[in-house]
Parts: sequence; structure tokens; C-alpha cells
Amino acid sequence: MSFEPRSVTAFRYAAARFDAATAVAEFDFELIGEGEPLRFTESITFTTGPAAPVLSAEDAERLQRVLALLGAVLGLSYFKAAAPPRVELDVAGLTAEAVEYLRQVLRHGLAEFAYRAGLPSLLDPDIVAADLAPALPIRDAEGTPFVPIGGGKDSVVSVESLRAVGLEPVQFAVNPNAIITRVAEASELPLIAARRRLDPALLDLNARGALNGHVPVTAMNTLIAVAQSLLLGLGPVVMSNESSASDPTLEWDGESVNHQWSKSLEAERLLSAVLEPQAGLRGASFSLLRPFSELRIARGFAATTRYDAAIVSCNRAFRLAGATPTWCGECDKCRFVFLALAPHLEPERLLGIIGHDLFADEAQLPGFRALLGLGDHKPFECVGEEAESSVAVTLVSRMPRWADSPVIRALLAEAPELAAGDAALEEHILGESEALAVAAVYERARRALV
Repeated sequence: MSFEPRSVTAFRYAAARFDAATAVAEFDFELIGEGEPLRFTESITFTTGPAAPVLSAEDAERLQRVLALLGAVLGLSYFKAAAPPRVELDVAGLTAEAVEYLRQVLRHGLAEFAYRAGLPSLLDPDIVAADLAPALPIRDAEGTPFVPIGGGKDSVVSVESLRAVGLEPVQFAVNPNAIITRVAEASELPLIAARRRLDPALLDLNARGALNGHVPVTAMNTLIAVAQSLLLGLGPVVMSNESSASDPTLEWDGESVNHQWSKSLEAERLLSAVLEPQAGLRGASFSLLRPFSELRIARGFAATTRYDAAIVSCNRAFRLAGATPTWCGECDKCRFVFLALAPHLEPERLLGIIGHDLFADEAQLPGFRALLGLGDHKPFECVGEEAESSVAVTLVSRMPRWADSPVIRALLAEAPELAAGDAALEEHILGESEALAVAAVYERARRALV
């Protein structure tokens, strides 16, 4: 039977439960409209064990508060199935700041979804909380850094930068695949996993006509990491989000639409701010690489070779069930990473990592043009700024091996100003941008490789 999104009048976040014996958190959601509500339950299975500390009463309360906030953000996956005009928060433990945080994450984290659906009104629903909790006393998040890894170059640079200043980070992933596991093994540092299980009923609803699209996954995974860190008695969640994640993909109906919004500086600031009253945690999450562009981070990756055979940033390798855990050489992410690494790696090393000479393949030209903004806008993918890609082309055009390649020749013919370059722009892209203040040891780590 088909599903009609317009029949839904409200979304309800109904419950958040945590079973300390099994380390399983469950979250209940409802779509309310005609007839019986459509009910969903999502679960997160955390890692625990004999070595995990017994939480103090204060930290147990902090954990519950993080889970309450996490459920509100996870609920966006179910809210978007119908995008109704009302959101009801019937879960205890949410502060006024948490409600406002959800409002911002919904508005900006679902902007791409709204743009693709042609529904600007879905970004401003009426959000109603049944009860509001008081702020908790604040403590600093201290201890072993907890680093979410994604299988690509950025988190590798974070891990190795922390190690360079004498820290021994613990790595983390939600539902790690073969690529993430391989990268973790290359580091020879521990990997902690949490398992997220979407309610299968949502997939069924999607097949029957529900609205579907991009959600702020990084915000979700960061909060899962904060909860996991609390459970294990570890320190701050150290993300690997770069400055270019803050660059909007396009402007639409008065809104900035950014595919990477939940990786942006704005999102980082909002989460850091809300975790203080909501969970009583100061400095619980920040991005180590925030001041730097993808191009600068690529230079940091060039300083280590231990991960060359392990990393993969290919979208197809992560999205397709059963896909080979390697680079496809045909997607926007493969093209951008190739372009970002090319100025910093010897050609033979770069080809050894990615396995394809993308500059030699004329069929890749439309994709590279899009990265430079020579089309309508850059791709809806986790790729750098158009200016950053332009600087990368300028840099590789000065390298004899790449300068005469078909793709680079064609790009320079279309945009000859790239050959001369822009010294001020190069300095900006390879310089530093604004970032949250961090403890001195993390400030040193920021510059250890990059």
C-alpha cells in the first residue's frame, strides 16, 4: 500500500531508553496523522566490557542527557519521511538549549533534502517540548582522545598528529566496514565500534512513497561518539572536519544549502555549546583539523606512508552493498581526493594509492569542471571549495608529469588564468582559518603534521 506524506500532521519523539546491562540504547518515534500512528524504534549498541568504568551518578546522568539529545537528532531520519509541520518532543531530559539545537540542525542539516524535494517550508516546523530539564553542572572532558575515523586521509592525519605529540588516541566508528577496519589496523591503535540499527519499517516506508534524502549524519555520529566515550571513561571526541566543510554548495530561497553542514564550523560550535547545559560537558567534541583546507590536510597526509594501501575515500565503495573496498576512479570524491593529493605526492605514489590516473582520462573532464565551479555548482558531495580545486589545478600545472595530461590541458585551455595562479588565493587556501579554542596539547597536535 502506498504512503502519502501529506497525510502526516506531526512527528513525535516518544522515548529514549538505555539498558546498562546490554549497553543498548533505544529510541521511539511516531508519525501521527490519519488512523494509528506509524511507530519506529531505532537502536544503538555501544561497546562496553569488564574494563569499562562504573559511571558515577553524575556521569550516568550526563550519559542519559547525551542520549536524549542523540535521539532528537536521530529522529530526523524518520521526520523526513513526511516532513510534517509539527515536531513533538515527549522525552525527559532535554534543555531549552537542546530544543534550539535541534531546530538549527533540522533547518541547516536538512537544507539539501528540502532543496531536492522543493519544499522550503519543511525547514521551519513548529517544535514543541513537553517538559524542559535544567542545565547540569559542568566538568571538562578530559582523558584519552577518542577519534572517529572514516577510512580516508583526514582522520588518518588526526590520528598521526595526536601520536606525534605523545598521545595514544582510541579510534571509533559507527558500523565500521572493511575499509575502516583496514585503516584502523594500519594505525596499530585500538578501534571501538558502535552499531546503529535503523528501524526496517523506515526502509519499507521509503519504498512506499516516503520522502527521502540527505540527513546530518556527522551530527548523529558525533553524538554517538560522545556517548560511547562517556561509557568507556575516555576523553574528548576529536573530529577531523576541515575548514572547507563550511563552504555552502549553493544558495536557494534565501537559504545556504551545504551538503557538509554538519561538518561545518557552525555545526561544531552549536554542538560544543549545547553539550555544556545539556550534558554538563565542556570541550567534549571539537575538530582537530578545523583551521585547514583539504589541500593543506593532503599535505599532512603526505608525511606518512603507513596508510597508502589502506585508505579509500570513494563514495561507491561506502554506499553500494557488497562493493569492492577500493577506489572506483569515477565518482566526485575520487576525483577531488586525486586532485587534492596530486600537488603533494609523487605521481607513482598517488597512482599506487588510487589505482587510476584520473588526469589521463578525458571522460573525467566534466567532473573536474564541476569541482572548479565551471558548471552550475560544485557537486553535492564531501568535496572542497571551488577555490581550493582551482589552486590545486594551478599547483599540478607546474608539475611536469601532470602539466601535459589531457584533463589539466583542457582545464587550462578553458580557464587560462589558472596557469598563472593567484598568489594571495594560494596563501589563503594553504593558510589557516578560524577554529574553536582547544587545550594546548591539541593545539600542538594541530600543527604536528599539517
